[in-house]
Amino acid sequence: MGIDLDYGSHGVCAGSRGQGLSVGLRNSPEAFGSVAKTLHWLIAAFFLCSYASAYYAIVFTVDGMRSNDIAVQLHITTGMLVAGLIVLRIVWRLGNSRPAPPPGSALEHLAARSVHASLYAGMVLMPLTGYLGTYRDAEWLGLPNFGRTAAFGRIAERFDTPWEEFERPMDFVHRDVLGSRLLWLLIAIHVGAALYHHYHRRDGTLLRMLPEQRAARRD
Repeated sequence: MGIDLDYGSHGVCAGSRGQGLSVGLRNSPEAFGSVAKTLHWLIAAFFLCSYASAYYAIVFTVDGMRSNDIAVQLHITTGMLVAGLIVLRIVWRLGNSRPAPPPGSALEHLAARSVHASLYAGMVLMPLTGYLGTYRDAEWLGLPNFGRTAAFGRIAERFDTPWEEFERPMDFVHRDVLGSRLLWLLIAIHVGAALYHHYHRRDGTLLRMLPEQRAARRD
């Protein structure tokens, strides 16, 4: 099944393939704007950096090491940046027209929108649950860990919940549901569908997410 996971952003009519694309800051019905492209690749870069720093901290360091502190702070900071950029991208998308999707059935387009919306939600929930479930301060962002905030104090008082009980489900969602399974599955579908459109359907979908000059050269 051919799926365009970025319905309204990656989407492109097959008839536009092979043309040099001239896009501005904003999206248009025919093209994907440079702002949305930049947000897409910044999100991807910060997401990978967040994962790499987390695994480095787990595999190569232990608590108390300077390298552990740096890796953890990099993980927290880039994760929060991902959440902020996702929100910004959603706001930008709502204020822009959507490029036409590639040819496909209504079911394919529904699947594309569903998976893409799930990616958005997952990349916001991932850093959010990470922050809510960690004992470490977000030092580079100037934020204390959630357990030391007034907001948690009110939650603990209202529901008679100690930090350990509050932290446990947050950590489970962050690590075991999103971090190790669901989010990577969605990313695999997203990337796989983009490659399917590029190499099998050859409809120009992937090219619309590349920088303008590179996309024109590949055409």
